[in-house]
Amino acid sequence: MPGLYSWYYRVELADKDIVDCISGVKAGVSESDRESMVRDFLEDRLFRYYREVPYAVTLSGKLKPKYQGKIDHAPDLSDSLIARLAQNPEALHDIKRALKLAVPLFASPIYIGVAGRLRQRLLQHVALIEYFLNLQASTLDLDPTAGTTTEEDASDHKFAYEVSMVRGFRASNLVVNTLELPVEDRVRFDLENILNRINYPLCGRN
Repeated sequence: MPGLYSWYYRVELADKDIVDCISGVKAGVSESDRESMVRDFLEDRLFRYYREVPYAVTLSGKLKPKYQGKIDHAPDLSDSLIARLAQNPEALHDIKRALKLAVPLFASPIYIGVAGRLRQRLLQHVALIEYFLNLQASTLDLDPTAGTTTEEDASDHKFAYEVSMVRGFRASNLVVNTLELPVEDRVRFDLENILNRINYPLCGRN
């Protein structure tokens, strides 16, 4: 059946990590120390998965020097969130439970695609993700599209590569939604195009 599909990632906070964070926060000497521990915990255990890849930028002006290079995403964690958790770190247990329930209802998709045969396309995604997961870390600089023959195949390889080797997502935490659309191909492709530009999926837009 043809249609659209979207992938999501469910972050799971480990109980041991939460307990260690709570202990560290309670042992903190100052408020700034406690807030720093919470900030580091959230960044390392949660937000790092959603960090944008560096942007390539070029700045130029008439009769001015030209600048170009890559800029990194600077995560902007809410100070009020950090302060509240530093005061009540036990709330991390509630946040863990809520995060598990939030996907996909309250999550942004990490990828949106279109397929003439949904089941076949999704099985291709799964096979590629498992393939890249099994590669050694030393091959991180490989070209994921090498050997691909179509734009669709190259797109699938890029997605699986980013999920597995760049972001380090756990395959068991990936969730997929499908929408069967037995309409003309051009309508499905137009809808995919629109949804990609409304939702800005983390692993690239088609």
